[in-house]
Amino acid sequence: MPYSEFAYERYNKVEASAMRAVGEIPSSNNLRLQNLVESQLEITKTENCLNALGAKFALKSSLFVPLA
Repeated sequence: MPYSEFAYERYNKVEASAMRAVGEIPSSNNLRLQNLVESQLEITKTENCLNALGAKFALKSSLFVPLA
């Protein structure tokens, strides 16, 4: 499974778990929790993108290193 598919699948699982949790918490906390979860999911997505870009850059860089 390509990295981006794995990250997307993980994101969807976290989101589904968070939405179930929101439904089980008293309504006064729902919005606060939802905002916290959405923020954390954005951070996770950003980290996954940065990791993927870093891996891609490292691979490209290693292709251009002259052999000694």
